[in-house]
Amino acid sequence: MSGNGGEDPGELLSRGDAARDAGDWAEAAEAYGAFLRLRPDDPGILVQRGHCLKEDGDPAAALALYRRAEALRPDEADIPLQIGHALKLLGRRGAAAEAYGRALALAPLETDPWNEWRALLPHLTAAPADGPVLDLSDLVSWYGHRRAPSGIQRVQAEIAAVAGGATLCAMHPEDGVWRVLPLGLFRRLHALSRSGADPEEPAWREALSVLGAWRREGAALRPGPGAVIITLGSAWWLPRYATALRAARAAGARHVPVLHDCGPLVLPGQVDEATRADFGRWFSGLPALADGVIAVSGATAAEYRRLMARYLPDWPAPPVTVVPPDGRPATVEAEEEPEPPPTVAATPAAGALRLAGLSRRRAAPLALQAARAAGRVHPDLPEEPFVLLVSSLEPRKNHLLALAAWRMLLDRRGAGGTPRLVLAGRRAPGDGPVMDALAADPALAERVTLLHELDDAALSRLYRGCLFTLYPSRHEGWGLPVSESLFHRRVPLVSEIPALMESGRKGAVFFTPNSAEDLATAAEGLIADPARLAALAARIPRHGGLRPWAKVAEDLLAAARRLAATPREAPPALVPCVPVALGHAHAIGPDPALTRAESVQSGGGWYPVEDWGVWTRAGRAVMHLLAPSSGPARLALVFRWPPGAQGLLRITLGRAGAPVSAAELRPGVREEIALEIGAGDPELHLALECLPGTRLPEGREAGVGVVSVAVMAGGSPADRVAFLENRVLVPAIPG
Repeated sequence: MSGNGGEDPGELLSRGDAARDAGDWAEAAEAYGAFLRLRPDDPGILVQRGHCLKEDGDPAAALALYRRAEALRPDEADIPLQIGHALKLLGRRGAAAEAYGRALALAPLETDPWNEWRALLPHLTAAPADGPVLDLSDLVSWYGHRRAPSGIQRVQAEIAAVAGGATLCAMHPEDGVWRVLPLGLFRRLHALSRSGADPEEPAWREALSVLGAWRREGAALRPGPGAVIITLGSAWWLPRYATALRAARAAGARHVPVLHDCGPLVLPGQVDEATRADFGRWFSGLPALADGVIAVSGATAAEYRRLMARYLPDWPAPPVTVVPPDGRPATVEAEEEPEPPPTVAATPAAGALRLAGLSRRRAAPLALQAARAAGRVHPDLPEEPFVLLVSSLEPRKNHLLALAAWRMLLDRRGAGGTPRLVLAGRRAPGDGPVMDALAADPALAERVTLLHELDDAALSRLYRGCLFTLYPSRHEGWGLPVSESLFHRRVPLVSEIPALMESGRKGAVFFTPNSAEDLATAAEGLIADPARLAALAARIPRHGGLRPWAKVAEDLLAAARRLAATPREAPPALVPCVPVALGHAHAIGPDPALTRAESVQSGGGWYPVEDWGVWTRAGRAVMHLLAPSSGPARLALVFRWPPGAQGLLRITLGRAGAPVSAAELRPGVREEIALEIGAGDPELHLALECLPGTRLPEGREAGVGVVSVAVMAGGSPADRVAFLENRVLVPAIPG
């Protein structure tokens, strides 16, 4: 059929293809151009004509055509790759790097976009962040030590991979600065972490090398008004995080962390003291630094409210909303209709059983490939029925309870009637008792297999191949292995604790928490009645009743925006005459004194809090203090000069409606001062300016150390006496 002017589109394409193959770029471009006048929205020919123009020496014209094609096919990775080539020819290396990054994000395992993007990485820039910002510091740190993700890290990765319109960032613990994480680099790490578990694989090591350089040299995040920093993982282990948040909030950004669980406060005996202290200080800072909290379950939200009321009763807790991480993989590998679970076969031949995995962390890739080819679930598993427990071997996951229940089953049913128990998860601090229990009971050990460092494919095969799954955890925020079991339509047998009752509501069987007897009885009921087990599995909804991760991400971003826009209650005013100590004094749990200390610091002019107080940075540091009244006020400041200090300290106290009060001090004079200010707005602004700074022994450039601050009524001798008593006297403990 002919088009306009009698030209036949097919003939034009043939003419263009022949000229292209002959290297006659001008002729090919002319023929393709004629075709596009007839069919202007053909993305393939737009790209072909762009190639010809580029080869003929006109990369600018090629670029325009590539951009038209990209608008028509935004999910085709080759088009932004070609845009990058054209931009590079035009000398626009920063824009080329951005285009290669888009190609890499679409095809993260492809070699060409990865190599091109890496070569131009130094030319990448970052625009100011004015929308949702996903902080992946926890996940990025995890990648530095392990390849296969655990539960919380998997949630972060899945959300970040599909959160459209969000900026990604991460912070190095020794840096204190968020750096914009390029989407292409993140998606390559994510794809590699899912496709294998070998941490020594060259492609993984190469990606980690790029990540390591980026963590130190990548473009710094510039949050401003409209930015909502959403901490997807934990942040309490980052010493400079609070300082960075204060600076971001001073620039107009808002902060909404995701709360996965309150384990260090609910089960303090299950974590070390340093973790309890870090978590407690982070929790104490939430009323001052967070605009809202996203909990992963109703149970976690209830715990958050209870703990806030218990530890910080006088502080308005940031509002909390629930967004469950009930997402499913984009590529559905689970069976639409589950095969009936296998039955418990006769006792395997002697010598076929062993405790696998204690001496190895993962099966060799060749062994895995051979197992797949032979249709086996895993090379370390005999071909017999098994029950699966997926979890790291940390104490709160309660593997000892599962072992105790399996010992009971062996006593009741014998080895031939008891399926193998597979513990799939990484080693963890505190797992010694699990290993000791297996070493002390050889008969039990023969029916237990440990598997470590599994990739997604191996884990999926384990789920599909098991009779059912166990999850005896003492405490959870959500319980991702329960969701994964339901996704593969395998019945999860789980502790009847609040969070797992939410994640398992669409098909789990529950047992009494911490009861080995009840767990053994419930497991035996599933083992001995295959028809019942199959019926329970058949009732699990398609895909386990889970939703796409893109929907989880969409709901999470919407919840963060709502929370960030919700007006917050004002903090309680300072208690008159009572010093606010800025040091943490080695506090272990949440403490209102820590909340108060966090609330008075503002902006980024501060270093991390220490036990005695906090150093300011060289330059200017600001404090905001809500006085008990609008009347005249007196402020008492206790500070510390750094060793060898030589700079001038200028202290300025201000409030709306009153003249500023100021003082200048040089090193060597007293380390406390009082300033008076007239009546005005209740909020006081205290600025500490110290230039030049003084280099501390560890290399930081400090201004001055702040030990405590107190506010009292101006011109009131009684308040001065009360202040001195509060500073010096130890209160008596009522009998």
